[in-house]
Amino acid sequence: MNYKEAIQEKSFYKYILIFFIFALYLFLQNQYNAIRPDMFRNILTSFGVFSPVLFLLFSFIRPFAFFPITIFYLASGLAFGPFWGGILATLGAIAGALTAHMVAQKAGIEFLPSALQEKIFNAKNMINQNGFHSILMIRFIPLLSFDLISFASGLANIHRKPYMLGTVLGTTPRIFAYTFLGSSIVTISDANLWTILFLFMIIFILPLGVYKKIHGYKFNH
Repeated sequence: MNYKEAIQEKSFYKYILIFFIFALYLFLQNQYNAIRPDMFRNILTSFGVFSPVLFLLFSFIRPFAFFPITIFYLASGLAFGPFWGGILATLGAIAGALTAHMVAQKAGIEFLPSALQEKIFNAKNMINQNGFHSILMIRFIPLLSFDLISFASGLANIHRKPYMLGTVLGTTPRIFAYTFLGSSIVTISDANLWTILFLFMIIFILPLGVYKKIHGYKFNH
């Protein structure tokens, strides 16, 4: 086997690994479809005073189990209320984001095909130029996978301090909106409904304001 054939075989196995991870992700997501926030809440509350500890411990492994973070937020609101649920969900999200980033950063990008390595390297240079602002705006987008961003940031070796700061500020408003929604699932009053609508409106409007502020600052400086 010559050098070129060895490289091609190595790339083939890399694509097989990526396919396996993606297939596992799809399989687990299908299994998680049967899990409702109240079911997760019941598991948590069955541990009594230790339920917050269990919740935070689960936060560290949740990204690697591909467990949907939306269920995580809603269950926190159901189990601990809108305020403490929001606090715990925020701490849990930070723990998961940090762990995923560290593990992905440690793993590096050598196991990926060269074409993907090049794309990640280019993204790394672009994001690190703006650091905090880039991560903040990415985290503000509700439709992007929270964990995918965490793993991708680690693989791209994004600097940890701006990554974590952008993650905290970019996701905390959404977390509290979801935990408030979770705490109101059982009995949604008219007042709660309007509060929920207001919170989610802020989630979509706030990124636009921050984006204009950042770009206005750059333009003036």
